[in-house]
Amino acid sequence: MLLSLTGVTKRYSGATVLDKNDFTVEEGKILCVLGPSGSGKSTLLNILSQAEPVDSGERTVHNELKISYVFQEDCLLPWSTVSENIAFVKKNPVQQEILALLEEVGLASYQHHYPHQLSGGMRQRCSIARAFYYGGNLLLMDEPFHSLDYHLRFELVDKLISLWKRSRCSIVFVTHDIDEALLLGDEIMIMSKRQSTIAKRISIPIPQGTRSLTDMELMNCRSDILKDLLAL
Repeated sequence: MLLSLTGVTKRYSGATVLDKNDFTVEEGKILCVLGPSGSGKSTLLNILSQAEPVDSGERTVHNELKISYVFQEDCLLPWSTVSENIAFVKKNPVQQEILALLEEVGLASYQHHYPHQLSGGMRQRCSIARAFYYGGNLLLMDEPFHSLDYHLRFELVDKLISLWKRSRCSIVFVTHDIDEALLLGDEIMIMSKRQSTIAKRISIPIPQGTRSLTDMELMNCRSDILKDLLAL
């Protein structure tokens, strides 16, 4: 176990967003978080990163923690090239390591380009590469593919799985997309807006990179998750 929350409650202006939630992040695993808007998904990430305090409960770190964060927007420095955007997260960056990472995400030929010269998908690939170059053992991702088309989203899902298999960091991945969660998650957690709690946790035993959305097991799981979400 890398990190845990125990009995965590969070309120905004008197409204309870998270109510006495227990939550664990396992080492080397991907946890996908699904739920309706306003169910506390992004708040949960902010609490995990200590960007926001809790009103009650405990956040416990069980091992040394180094956190990377990928947001909905790419958050690249507009005055820096692709290579420079990745390099700035380390005090002594190694250009060969950066180039190898850019090769892996398909951006090697764009290393000297600026963000305004890239497509949305390319900018997000750069953001993901930067997060992995930082070398954290916990990667928090807040709907990083939400603005991309269906084909591009799943191209980036494949890139993310490839990078994760090499690093084996823990990932908490917030999404509205059931298919993203099915392809990525060792476990899927469904948040409830009405109850401000974790409604359900589902384990996916099939290894990442070998899953197909046409597999009967995943199709059945998708149907169950959709029913759960519609019932919230």
